[in-house]
Amino acid sequence: MVRPAVDIRARIYGMAHEAATRDVMTYADPETGERDCVAHKLPVTGQDWRDKRRAVDAVLDEAGGVVTGVGDETIGEMWSLYDGQDVLNEVSPAFAENIRRHVMQAVSAGPFHLPANTGPMGDRSRRPQEQDPDMLLHVVRETGRGIIVRGAKYETAAAYANQAFVKPAIANWGDAELSDDALGFILGMGAPGLKYICRTGSAGRGRPAGWPTGCAVTASRG
Repeated sequence: MVRPAVDIRARIYGMAHEAATRDVMTYADPETGERDCVAHKLPVTGQDWRDKRRAVDAVLDEAGGVVTGVGDETIGEMWSLYDGQDVLNEVSPAFAENIRRHVMQAVSAGPFHLPANTGPMGDRSRRPQEQDPDMLLHVVRETGRGIIVRGAKYETAAAYANQAFVKPAIANWGDAELSDDALGFILGMGAPGLKYICRTGSAGRGRPAGWPTGCAVTASRG
């Protein structure tokens, strides 16, 4: 079920090391000299975007078609938070510091990064507090090391990704200024307490009408 996506992700990593494509997929960090991932590089110039486009074209040529959901194209959400550091600092300077650290780690490590957006649909006319408490992701306890959460999220490729940026998927999480349902964090996909529920892939299985989406959906609960 997951082999095609895992295979193409492995090829992307392989292309970063092969002589023919290394200079397209990676760049030399001017400070450390280390080869880092072009796709995850924080874009600050027009040339950065052109380099990313070249890397994408190389991957599509290698795959022989369009490929999405491989953990590169979703890193852009972290750049948006990087640009919004001034706003984050108004809440807590620790938030902006964490974003900077995660962006730099993504550049050097090249992780398979996911945006964990979608939660169980439930009844959108009701507030989260009025629904099944174990359905929507929420904070159950806060410790000196961070928060402990419970609930579910749906996300393509969760079962074989490295990390996810978890965030709310609904606009109305209640009237409380510090709602237990309004939370965002980076989640290592091997963290203790996670449970993955996967369905079969849809490609090539039965009639198209019975498989309206073309990608596997997974849910995690911790």
